[in-house]
Amino acid sequence: MNSRSKDEINTLYESRIFDMSFRGTSNDLSFVKIFTNKNSFQIEKQISIDSEYQQISSLEYFAGSVLSSILLTLLEQSKNRGSMIEEMEGVLNLSLENPLSLVGVKGYDEEPFIRKITVTVFLFVDLEDNEFDDFCSKALHYSPIYNTLKRSMELEVIFKKLI
Repeated sequence: MNSRSKDEINTLYESRIFDMSFRGTSNDLSFVKIFTNKNSFQIEKQISIDSEYQQISSLEYFAGSVLSSILLTLLEQSKNRGSMIEEMEGVLNLSLENPLSLVGVKGYDEEPFIRKITVTVFLFVDLEDNEFDDFCSKALHYSPIYNTLKRSMELEVIFKKLI
């Protein structure tokens, strides 16, 4: 018979898994409003190839989340080691395959998907080359978005040390 209390079992679960819920609505059927725990935002398009379009698309939110997760992970790990990073910049390049099917071009009906993401991170940090490589590769272990995507797609992160 199990002698652990319900609180102990819940504590164990919550120490292993952090569940999150989001809600999306489309009341006027022209955009989707996403509700997070404390905020909300709306998205009108999955992707826009119109250079005049001002709103943020789903794909842009996604790419921004990937890039910010990697950069924030590096900052957090730097703070844990005494704030080694002095400056940082990241660039994300994304290759979307079969984009014409998303915009309704006749004759194009292949499934669109992200083929590859390459992130280049430029860091100004006072570390020797071997310490730099070690810090950067170990820091990525703490990025849930990176760790999820690397299992499902081609995802490359390149670190460049600024001198």
